[in-house]
This record gives sequence, C-alpha cells and structure tokens, in this order.
Amino acid sequence: MFEIKGKVAIVTGGANGIGKEAVKAILNKGGIPVIADFNEELGNQTAKELNAEFLKVDVSDENQVKDMVSHVVEKYGHLDIMIANAGIGGGGSTLDLPTDEYEKYIGVNQNGVFYCSREAIRQMVAQGTGGAVINVSSILGLVGSAGACFYNVSKGAVRLMTKSMALEFAPFNIRVNSVHPGYVITGMVNEDVAGAEGIEMLKSLHPLSKGLERLGKPEEIAHAIIFAVENTFMTGAEIVVDGGYTAQ
Repeated sequence: MFEIKGKVAIVTGGANGIGKEAVKAILNKGGIPVIADFNEELGNQTAKELNAEFLKVDVSDENQVKDMVSHVVEKYGHLDIMIANAGIGGGGSTLDLPTDEYEKYIGVNQNGVFYCSREAIRQMVAQGTGGAVINVSSILGLVGSAGACFYNVSKGAVRLMTKSMALEFAPFNIRVNSVHPGYVITGMVNEDVAGAEGIEMLKSLHPLSKGLERLGKPEEIAHAIIFAVENTFMTGAEIVVDGGYTAQ
C-alpha cells in the first residue's frame, strides 16, 4: 500500500466539495495537502479551517500550473500525489453554444487536468520515487448526455488521457487513475440544477438514490480517490462512484 503519511499532495479545486473532502482525508492520514483553487476567498477560508496551505491557481493557465508545482517542490522538497479535481459544469444546446464558452470548458476540464498531470509527472520522474496521479472526470466522461456535448468532450478526454499516461509512466512506478463521480451535492450541482425539483430529477437517475433518498456525498468520492492513491497495483483504471447511474 502507498503510504500517504508524510507525502505531499496538490489538490486542485480543493476549496470545497470533493476536493475539500480529499484534502481532509489526506490530512487524516498524515499527509501534507496543498489546496489549489481559483476561488481565493473560499480557498483562504478552507485553508484556515483545515490548517493547510492555499494557492490561488487557474488550472487553464499552463504557466500558473508550472509555478504551482515549482512552489510546492521548492517549499516541501518533493511532490508525491496530484489530485486534478478542478472543473466547471453546465449544459446547453450544441447549436447555441458560443465557441468561447466551449473553449472555457476545454480549458479547465481538459487542458487543466492535462497541465496538472503532466507537471506532476515531470517532477515525479525527476524524483525517481514514483507517485500517484488521480484525474477526476465524471460519469459524463463515460456516457453521453443530450445538451452536454461540451462537458462530455472535456470529461471524456480525461478518461483516455489518464490511460495513456498510465501506460507511458508505469515503468517509473507512477500510477495514473481516473475517478468518475455521479451527481453529488456540491456547489457545482446546486448552481446547475434548478431547486428541489431538479434535485429530485437527478435522484431518479441514480438507482441507489431511490433507497438512500439522496444523491452522492463529496466524502464518498473522496474515499474512492484515496483508494486509488493507496492501491499500488492499480493504474489506468476508471473508478466509477455513481449510485448505479452507468449500470443502466
């Protein structure tokens, strides 16, 4: 098992939701998480609450990602875990989507994950001690959804990007896996879904939600992320935590 204690981890999108729960889980295991997020106010608040470092980072900016990794390595001496979790959601007709809006989704959800993974792996190769990279995709990186073409594209790319990196860097003992959450109650879902009626509609899409009478929780996704970090014989895998959504 990959021992998290004493390991340095970057968690993008770490100020709230799934990312925040991953930060908490790493702290609970004795790791050293660095919170990276675009939301400076929330990032500072979470850092103060959890007693962790916060860096304001726009993951769609390649240079900011490089600077983030450089800062962490200069301060802590090494980087062992990258959890590329930052993302944006939404929906809309393919025909009505402005090109600049499409590029925004690609910039954060696809390019951002690529930049974070690549720069983390670059450092891990140089260290020669292996490492773990977890790319957070979505169930919509596995199956299509009408009115979510741009989101499907960005999250689907993460799935195959992960597999390619896993194969390329397995000889360096660097494991790269993707996690695919179903709909989880986070700030992103609450912004995208219109009120209680929308939440009930989402529940109807997840078989387990009928028994649990709820959607997924961020900590349930964080558990899967930590499992992927710790499992030393898992790479190139896609871990689906979706209440049965994709089993239908």
